[in-house]
Amino acid sequence: MYKVIDVAKMFSVSKVTIYKKITAKKNELKGHIVKKKNITYLDDEAVEIIRSTLQVNQEKVSGRLIDEELNAAYDALKSHKETIDRLKAEKIAMLNDQVLDLESMSRYLNSQVSVKKAYLKQLDANLFDINEAVKYQKHVIDQLELHLKTHDNNEII
Repeated sequence: MYKVIDVAKMFSVSKVTIYKKITAKKNELKGHIVKKKNITYLDDEAVEIIRSTLQVNQEKVSGRLIDEELNAAYDALKSHKETIDRLKAEKIAMLNDQVLDLESMSRYLNSQVSVKKAYLKQLDANLFDINEAVKYQKHVIDQLELHLKTHDNNEII
């Protein structure tokens, strides 16, 4: 025989819960409950009947807990998805900005290449003019040397 307090401890519930179960299952528990000196005792069969009613309740509680856990998991997943979507959008925006910066840099560098090509073309033209001037000066020097040789030869004779 078990005291109500012992049965309550056995199932991790309050004494009030056990008394409520006794009242609810009064007809089934007849002959399985004894009261002595204001203390209620339950036999093994009474404990089993109480256990079965607690298991039904426990299954309901477990079902609610599972539903709550599923809802919490769903909310967490939804929150994570929103965070991921926000981060993706931010990353796309950042990458678009980088693409625009690279395009701008590319245009700038292409303009610099054009400027440098024009500068090199001008340098080539200047170099060509200098080469032509050098050729002309060599021709003038050759003419002067020939004239000097002819003049020196005429003085010697």
